[in-house]
Amino acid sequence: MPRRPVVKKEYTLGERVYLVEIAKGLGLTWKHFVFNIKASFRKGPHTVPTCWQYPEDRREIAPIFRGAHMLMLNNKAQELCVGCGMCAKACPAKCITVKRGKRAEGEEAKYAGKTYSASFQIDMLRCIFCGNCESACPKNALVLGPGYELAEYDMESCIYDKKKLLANYHQAKAEGKLKPPKKPVPVDAPPAPKKPAAKKATAAAKTAPKKAAGEAKTEKAEEKSAK
Repeated sequence: MPRRPVVKKEYTLGERVYLVEIAKGLGLTWKHFVFNIKASFRKGPHTVPTCWQYPEDRREIAPIFRGAHMLMLNNKAQELCVGCGMCAKACPAKCITVKRGKRAEGEEAKYAGKTYSASFQIDMLRCIFCGNCESACPKNALVLGPGYELAEYDMESCIYDKKKLLANYHQAKAEGKLKPPKKPVPVDAPPAPKKPAAKKATAAAKTAPKKAAGEAKTEKAEEKSAK
């Protein structure tokens, strides 16, 4: 392979005296340092670029924030999850495990559907918080809530079971941070099927010219034979 030509760059005097560039960088750093020192004496939450004094200062969570998962309840305190497993199928990280159970007699006040999730587990160490499980749920039963303090001291605590997911819901409800339910996506109605009479009419209209041409040919043949 042919080698690329070596281009020699000639540096100016200011570029060769690198101390000038170092002085420019130190000047910019000093400018931000003075600004942050002045901002540290302000009252209330600090603003960018000053560091937030966590956990005393906390930013507001956006409505579309995807945090810790939670299983939703309806207005009658019934579990909305029916254990269909659509969330587990849509999960790209394969971190959700769902087992379905049938609702027994006398449990109508606890579960909204005829089936429910007898077991529900999410491995938060594998979750990528993509939101596919929330989008795939047909009952809006699984939601990624506002919780973001997810650090634990052991791996077992990072596996959220059904009890933990319901506890996340009750905590978000007590803090008034529940997301509004998603609006159903409008789906266009399928085209109405054509009536059989219309099909017959169109077929008759297509075959009519052919019949007329055939009749005309037979008439001409009869006239020739008569002559």
